[in-house]
Amino acid sequence: MQSERLHTLVDYAREHSPYLRMLYKDLPENYTLEDIPVLDKADGLAHYDEWVTDPELTVGKVRSYLARDPADNSLLLGRYTALQTSGSTGEPLPMVRDMHRNQIHTQLLLQRLMSPVPAGYYDHSKHKMAFIVHLSTSASSYGSYLKTKARHPGFEDNITAISILDSAEEMVEKLNAFKPEILVAYPPSLVMLAEEKVKGNLDIDLGLIVSSAELLTEENYHRIHEVFGCPVLNNYCMTEGGEIAMTHDCPHLHINEDWVIVEPVGADRQPVKDADEFSEGILVTDLSNFVQPIIRYYVSDSVRVRREKFDCYPLPVMEIRGRSWESFEIGCKSFTTKGLEVKAKFCEGLCGYQFLQTSENAMEVRGVVAAGFEKSEVLGRLAEALTGYFADAGCEDTVVTFSEEPPLHNARGGKTPIYKRVQG
Repeated sequence: MQSERLHTLVDYAREHSPYLRMLYKDLPENYTLEDIPVLDKADGLAHYDEWVTDPELTVGKVRSYLARDPADNSLLLGRYTALQTSGSTGEPLPMVRDMHRNQIHTQLLLQRLMSPVPAGYYDHSKHKMAFIVHLSTSASSYGSYLKTKARHPGFEDNITAISILDSAEEMVEKLNAFKPEILVAYPPSLVMLAEEKVKGNLDIDLGLIVSSAELLTEENYHRIHEVFGCPVLNNYCMTEGGEIAMTHDCPHLHINEDWVIVEPVGADRQPVKDADEFSEGILVTDLSNFVQPIIRYYVSDSVRVRREKFDCYPLPVMEIRGRSWESFEIGCKSFTTKGLEVKAKFCEGLCGYQFLQTSENAMEVRGVVAAGFEKSEVLGRLAEALTGYFADAGCEDTVVTFSEEPPLHNARGGKTPIYKRVQG
């Protein structure tokens, strides 16, 4: 089934996408997955108007649509939805999705991820729902919030959104006032809120938690489940590939390999030979998107795919070696490093970043910028944005500066931490 769907998609792309027709011109007659050339974000952006299969679509039209008023629920060209990547490694990639793709990925969510949820629990005339997300129309989680409100006319007040940029104290205050029964949030916020619940600060009774967008470790899954005592749904998704892997009433992420292909690859973008090793990246193929085909698309996520059978579900399991977010205190308030990342990801020209907390009220940003950008100008903008961010949260005395020195590495090697507490 997977092979048949792959050939249908590739053959359609060759016929309707000028760029992919050129890229695939040397494919053999009986091609396999490994014969298909790799696509990455840089190539896709450089050839965007020729990559999409609808000649009416242009990168300008898509970006104009993405910049629309948040209250505008219209479709792009009357038939597509669209969003964009966060742009943490340069220019954001606009992604267009057709209704065929949207219906399939919606059913993956309903029939697999949400199977443990009691029938009728998503009836928002009876159950209140809160989203803790980045409040931007370009963010897929915020898009889910807007669609949820639009699907429940007359009960919009039972659905609310809280900014990921809020401090822990602000989140707790808003949640205590709203009293949701369903909570959708990024893992860093869920972990932080679990600790607020243990401290007695958070006074809500949840019947369902949905983890969104980022890595939720098995350890944190069990902690959140233990504290709140309700089902925890975890969905590994991305703007480009959609719903790639998800839990099925368990902590394991099962790959939806009937609709999404995941290939762990090394630094050379060749398949990882040792199945026990974590990859340097993955090649993702979304077998359902025909308007902007994602075929062997490179993403730098480090994963390991386990194909032995698990008791919880028959599909293979993906283990992710991801970045761990944490909470920190500055200006006498608590935040998560996810909030810092959101600010950094939408800073034009910034490719890499690190936040060094030098005192109780001071932080320094370091980073790497894209070619053609002035380092001091980019880092200065980020420092200014963070100063305003903390001031808006009530930490007016917090000062954020920047340094053109390179990021600090861990003494024992490993990934460079995005947040580090250092002596001033």
